Amino acid sequence: MTNKQSFKLIADSPVATFVLDVSTESLVYINSAFKNLFNLGDDLNSVTNFSSYFTEEDKSYLREVYSALLQGIEKSKVDVRFNPLTGPTKWLRLQPWVIDGDSGKQVVATVTPITEERNNYSSKDKYANKKNAVLNILAHDLAGPLAIANTLASSLRNKIDGALYHQIEAIGKIIAQSHNLIKDLTNREFLETAEVQLVKNRIDIVKKLKEYFEEYQQSEQLTNRTFILNSSAPSILIEVDEAKFIQIVNNLTTNALKFTHEEALISINIEDKGEKIMFTYSDNGIGIPDEFKEVLFEQFTPARRKGLQGEPSTGMGMWVVKTIVEWHKGNIWFDSKENEGTSFFIELPKH
Repeated sequence: MTNKQSFKLIADSPVATFVLDVSTESLVYINSAFKNLFNLGDDLNSVTNFSSYFTEEDKSYLREVYSALLQGIEKSKVDVRFNPLTGPTKWLRLQPWVIDGDSGKQVVATVTPITEERNNYSSKDKYANKKNAVLNILAHDLAGPLAIANTLASSLRNKIDGALYHQIEAIGKIIAQSHNLIKDLTNREFLETAEVQLVKNRIDIVKKLKEYFEEYQQSEQLTNRTFILNSSAPSILIEVDEAKFIQIVNNLTTNALKFTHEEALISINIEDKGEKIMFTYSDNGIGIPDEFKEVLFEQFTPARRKGLQGEPSTGMGMWVVKTIVEWHKGNIWFDSKENEGTSFFIELPKH
């Protein structure tokens, strides 16, 4: 395709589009929609300092995407932050591809503002995280008392007969159904999430985990646990499937609630290590017995055990965690001592 043909195709497009010459790494064309989006004139020289409006982290990310693109590895969604001279930071989505022009290879890319879209998703995800936190807290606070109530009802049935026996038996069934409902709700959450294909987006993981932990921090009096979040930087961007990543944290939080005593400490530490992010999830609970350590990540693991309050276990929670981590090309390992606590270490690539 010639330059004239490619320029003609995008000239009247309502979507902001630019063309970059690979040999000179310079812009050779921008359409009217691009000019209007960024309030630019007709002179391409006015766009030469365009990259200065991006953060150093995003510049590095764009260079990686560009390098991969020239090697034939296309990326359909490239989300970056744009910092105008005035006003708040905006999010843009670039969708680039390579064509053959008159003078060699060229990169054509559309640019779409997605700030509002990201804000909408952020609000949705915040309420989803709140729902997950409430489910975990309910499972922790209700499973134990319900199990005890069911045991007491069974004990009473053995000591009485007649109409009262049938009434207590009915109470026992109601308790068992409630217990199973809680177990089914929590199980369904991570099983449904685990079966869906990865959909990665570039997100501020510090912000997301702050929103996630807020609900638990507000419920500290209810759970009798202290939740702490630490980060090496106030903002860290990483490409993950957000729903699945939060499922990792959900499962680790569920375990921490199940295997810690009251007044326990549960924490997440986030460390930016350049190309990778290290997440350390720790608690000072009862730890993992040595005989369970080698099989902890197995599906339907024999390491499954009831929580300290009688909370149920499917034996799949840590298998799901490891599976999701591996889907993200990451690594997971742990360190645990009985009666001292457990730390899970998750290392994920930024891109």
